Amino acid sequence: MAARSQETAFSQNGQYFANVSNDGRLKIWECESGRAKQEFIPTSHLSAACTCLVWAPSKQPEQNVNLSKKKRKSNGEEATGMAGSDIIALGTASGNILLYSLNRAELVHQLKGGHAGKIRSLCWNHDGSSLFSASSEKKIVEWDAVEGVIKCQWKVDKSPVFRMCMLQDDSTLVTAGRSIQCWNVESRSVIATFTGHTTDVAHLLPVYSPGAKGGYFLTAADADRCISAWRFVGEEKNGQSQASFTLQDDPLNFTVSTPISDKDPVVLAAVTVTGILHVFEHHLNGRSKKPLQPIVKIHIGSDVAGTARPLPVLSAYACGDADGNCVIVYGSLVRPGFEKMCYRTQDGMAYIVRRDPSSVDHSKSDVTSSALKLRTPILPADVKTLAPEYMVPMTASSEVGVVAGRKRRTQNSESNSGLVSAKDSLPMEQRLSALNLDKAVDAVAPPQADNMAQLLLQGLHSRDPKILQSVLDRGDVQIIGNTIRRIPVQAILPLILELTRMMQFRGHPNYSYAKWLRSLLEHHAGYLTSCPDLASVLTPLLALMTARTSLFPKLSQLRGRLHLMLGELEHRSEKEDATTTELPATALLVYREESSDEASEEGDWPLQSGSESEDQWDELSDYGESMDVNETKDDSDQETDEEENEELDEEAEEASDSDGDSVVENGLSD
Repeated sequence: MAARSQETAFSQNGQYFANVSNDGRLKIWECESGRAKQEFIPTSHLSAACTCLVWAPSKQPEQNVNLSKKKRKSNGEEATGMAGSDIIALGTASGNILLYSLNRAELVHQLKGGHAGKIRSLCWNHDGSSLFSASSEKKIVEWDAVEGVIKCQWKVDKSPVFRMCMLQDDSTLVTAGRSIQCWNVESRSVIATFTGHTTDVAHLLPVYSPGAKGGYFLTAADADRCISAWRFVGEEKNGQSQASFTLQDDPLNFTVSTPISDKDPVVLAAVTVTGILHVFEHHLNGRSKKPLQPIVKIHIGSDVAGTARPLPVLSAYACGDADGNCVIVYGSLVRPGFEKMCYRTQDGMAYIVRRDPSSVDHSKSDVTSSALKLRTPILPADVKTLAPEYMVPMTASSEVGVVAGRKRRTQNSESNSGLVSAKDSLPMEQRLSALNLDKAVDAVAPPQADNMAQLLLQGLHSRDPKILQSVLDRGDVQIIGNTIRRIPVQAILPLILELTRMMQFRGHPNYSYAKWLRSLLEHHAGYLTSCPDLASVLTPLLALMTARTSLFPKLSQLRGRLHLMLGELEHRSEKEDATTTELPATALLVYREESSDEASEEGDWPLQSGSESEDQWDELSDYGESMDVNETKDDSDQETDEEENEELDEEAEEASDSDGDSVVENGLSD
């Protein structure tokens, strides 16, 4: 897939293709031959890399013919006049603008003092006399490209400007950030506003059509799989898009052709981030209600046998001629491939097979050459061979003599000259012993990684919870220490935020998260103390730990008291066990009580039937019943009850005396 961060652009006539790499190198290729023409490395390309580039406008065809005849006579005339089509303007991160000449292969001018921040976008006017630049400090500067001085500058509104272009009337400048605004260059005021994108506008391109009264331009925003067409006529407020070109994925870059007449359609060649080319043809003569679909989608694949690796399309230039040709750049920006093809001959979905430009060219090599064939080496008789098992030198001639009766020679061996193959140099017995499968093979333990730094960085970059959980759930101290020591300092703060988020959940995995946090604070304490955002990052974590440990003192007190109580109980139980004597297993004395049946037979029972004790038992029972009844009587009968009680007491005393006499008599009788 093509990289988003690299800026690419075709020249106005489609003859050259320029690219600024990530390290600030400018490379220019010739589209017709596909070879690299020039490479320019600015002196400050590492500290102030190039952020954007734009080609100067091309001159008229009749002027180009006249200039091509006089170019050899004088090359200095072009520098004194307006900028030519060979000039490339490069915006840098330091705010400076570099003007590079393709014909001279050198830096012709450097514009300084206009911006202090990063240059986001550049655009020329139609004759190349003025260059407009927009920076991250929300300011637009108009430069005199010939003299290298500032013509004018003005501030834009609060939203930053990411792209800008000059419309066909050469007096309206379009700036695009979150919204799209049209500025009058002379008055430097907003004369029209267009809304319709929810994200930042990443691409802006004007459309030049002959005989058009107003100006058309195309825009595309981040994470938006369509290209919108807008029309500016006079002063408009909140204008709406005229057409929408639907893409399969987010656009990487696109170019639009200039029709020869008003009857010809506008050709749009858009390349997506997945490396697929979409070609549209449309007449911009009114508003289209339905989204427009491409007439052809072009996929390019490599021609390597056995593989199905696609070759991404990096950029495309719509020629706009009658044949329907376009220039396609595919492969890799390190070594791209160029091809001019007719898209009208292709179907709706075209798959094209091409050779990978970055692969090694094997066209000149002979496939049937002897270098690609496998041959068995033929060794002479005086070569020493080491057997696989014994690893001792042995001569081929002696081995041949030992097994001469059982050995077969190959077709390549020559018996007359004494040359034998390497296969025949060992006897069959030793070859079979070397293939013995009963030998114990030392089991080699699989390699184990002692750190998980790469997996942790991948999880932090993609914010994948499964990857992060698989790494942070590990509690091995050695793996944690090795991983923390190998991660870069840019990943420390994101790792702390992820640990804070994961420690908000209760459970046992917090034990491993605490180990990661402790190791992180131990190994990277120096960086954390110099980080200005440390307080905002660690404050939620400190509040979480404070809330978790608020009950820790009370739990410690409870644990101490339980420990003392259980210890005292254990001490008492041990003391009782030491003082307690064990009871004997057998009884010291056994008492056997006589049966009541035997006593009744012998007449030893003290109370006989029909005795006076039975009569007294009945009287006592009557007395008990009378006592129960007396408890329920009223206070009015209290006097009568007392008299009866006295009588009952006297009877009871007499009865007791009689019982005592009877008992004595019975005892004497016995």
